[in-house]
Amino acid sequence: MQTKEDSFIKKVISSIKDFEKYPEMAVKPFSKVLSYLIKLMLIFTFIVTAISVYKVSININNGIEYFKNEIPNIEFVNNKLKVDSKEKIVVNPNTILNLIIIDTNELAENEIQSYKEEANKYSTSAIILKDKVIINTGAGTIQYEYEKIANIYNLGNMTKQEMINYFTGTNLSMLYVGIFIISFIWLFIAYLISVLCDGLIFGIIGYVTALILRLQIKFVAMIKLAIHALTLPILLNLLYIIVQALFNFEIKYFDVMYIGVTYIYIITAILMIKSDLIRRGQELTKIIEEEKRVKAELQKQKEQEQEEEQRKREDKEKEDDNLQEKEEENKEVGAEPQGENA
Repeated sequence: MQTKEDSFIKKVISSIKDFEKYPEMAVKPFSKVLSYLIKLMLIFTFIVTAISVYKVSININNGIEYFKNEIPNIEFVNNKLKVDSKEKIVVNPNTILNLIIIDTNELAENEIQSYKEEANKYSTSAIILKDKVIINTGAGTIQYEYEKIANIYNLGNMTKQEMINYFTGTNLSMLYVGIFIISFIWLFIAYLISVLCDGLIFGIIGYVTALILRLQIKFVAMIKLAIHALTLPILLNLLYIIVQALFNFEIKYFDVMYIGVTYIYIITAILMIKSDLIRRGQELTKIIEEEKRVKAELQKQKEQEQEEEQRKREDKEKEDDNLQEKEEENKEVGAEPQGENA
């Protein structure tokens, strides 16, 4: 009979505290274990993405306020940006971008190159020019021309106030939704691949550990155990991300704790499997001994029945012999005299 599958929440709880269920997890189909991991990572990624978008929204709102109060009059006309300033404007917001350089004057190529060199000293930066914006993401440089952006988003001439109005309200909400969707997809793929790699690495470590303990466990089964063993470290990592985002709290050597907790779970799971196998071996020995005892009793009972049957057969034979002797004696006594004695 097929057993009812546990709910996702029960699987999470069992993976954290019910070590005695780890032998059952090791024999489950890999598809079910993978499905469990995908659900776990979907929840993990959703929360992490929400936190990231929340932090981005704070930075964007701060940027909008800075733009309102600190940036001189600015306008966008004929796909060109113009700021009322003869000198470059340097901003160090220390948010998403560590440096912003604004200069919409006519610039020579060597001046633009000088700005790029200055911007590259920071992990993230942006150079806002009259006809384009150059963004340094840390992984590379991306250049956007205003004319192309205007064609894509159907932008016309805009004053400073119109720009502020455009990047607030519904448009800002749609921006957050877009950031959330893109970030969620990218982070989910990245986190899932990362955890699968962790499961493979810890599976190898667990497999070697099991061999040292003279326990034969299939490598695929060990990967399943490793994935379930990663449940608590993943949730602790999520909690750490939340605390770090809200309170700017940092834990040194968190990665070491992540690895240590996972390995402890794997070792415990291996020992539980070994204990389970020993227990089953003892139970099997008891069953074999009980079968021998029952078989011996049945054999003894059978021999007793055969002896009883033999005894009854012998008694019946004796009774038959006695009855036959009596019949012969009666015949001799009851016989009539012949000849002269008649």
